[in-house]
Amino acid sequence: MAATRRPWLRGALTRSAAALLALGCGVARAQQVSADEAQLEALHAEILAMIGDAPCVNVVHCRLLALGTRPCGGPDEYLAYSSHIANRAVLENKALEYTLIQEDVQRAKSIAGVCVVLPEPRLACVDRRCRVVSEP
Repeated sequence: MAATRRPWLRGALTRSAAALLALGCGVARAQQVSADEAQLEALHAEILAMIGDAPCVNVVHCRLLALGTRPCGGPDEYLAYSSHIANRAVLENKALEYTLIQEDVQRAKSIAGVCVVLPEPRLACVDRRCRVVSEP
């Protein structure tokens, strides 16, 4: 009844409800981003564990894994791994999952960065371990 006598009150209540809804959505989004960031850390650790020591006899056993994404495109980092890894498909799928989650986090946080694409580095077999040694 009060809203009928005071039409401005109805608009104020609607704006307040919308603000509370937006606040709730913002909190939920922040919680999701935080969960995604925790998942990224866990996936990164899992990927590094799968790569392990990356054993090699020579450089033909070494492979390059593009991981993550930069805001302007291209991988966020490159990791060296051995072709002797038992579950290469699983490793590559984990890297893809990591990249997709990182894209979601960047989009949710509106992350922008300098547009520098990371060049693909060279690989070497150093002390019987695959290593990223330099950029081309």
